[in-house]
Amino acid sequence: MKLITLVSFSILILTSCASSNIGKDKYYHFAAGGTSSYVASELDMPEVTSAFVAGFTKETYDYIRYGYFDVKDLAATTLGGVVIKYIIKLIKNEKTNKKIPERRLELPLVEN
Repeated sequence: MKLITLVSFSILILTSCASSNIGKDKYYHFAAGGTSSYVASELDMPEVTSAFVAGFTKETYDYIRYGYFDVKDLAATTLGGVVIKYIIKLIKNEKTNKKIPERRLELPLVEN
């Protein structure tokens, strides 16, 4: 269920940015960062760091191969990791909050 939520939220973000003047390559970098972040969370590793390392590795490869290091691609990859990290955090908090008894969530009634 959480994977479906992650994928649907990523698609929502990508389609909402479609009207802007962002290259197609940046969407791929965003998705790669989100994917590496999700895999890192499943392996109990730092999510954003893994997205940054994946982007940095890819851009280093591009620099060695083609002579160009694109900082915007690195930022898109890292941003994908950040977004997925916070989605995962929200999902985990939702599961934690279900364990709180309902009586603790109710506010006391104040009579005037």
